[in-house]
Amino acid sequence: MIVYVDTSAVMKLLVEEGESAELADYLEKCRDSGDALVASFLLHTELHCAANRRPEYIEHETVSDALSVLGLIDIENADLITAPLLPGRLRSADAIHLATALRVNARAIVAYDTELCAAARAAGIDASSPGLGKPCRQTTNRPHNVGL
Repeated sequence: MIVYVDTSAVMKLLVEEGESAELADYLEKCRDSGDALVASFLLHTELHCAANRRPEYIEHETVSDALSVLGLIDIENADLITAPLLPGRLRSADAIHLATALRVNARAIVAYDTELCAAARAAGIDASSPGLGKPCRQTTNRPHNVGL
């Protein structure tokens, strides 16, 4: 199975939060069971930009380590065309992530953004947020993820 991992999830691997340990365990179990963990190359850009903006929280080496366990997928023109047509009121980056997940036939997405999870479900992709008592939550503007 293909599991798409969103920026909101990978950030929790870079900056310790309440859900970080359970998320890491969940992703390890996915890998161990043969699931492919993927994301678009947009994740590369988002994480390195976050490291540039908040070097006191995120190191580039840590970003590279996190990216090394994911299969990174090129964004295609079709993803950019599909993104604004998706259900929900997604931000541009979230819409591009979801469009890419749909194109590669991801069966699940790991995210911590309510709108993205709802849009993924509406598009037929299971959405999960390991470590939360509920499936997904609203994204917050904490200093380490401003601009993502």
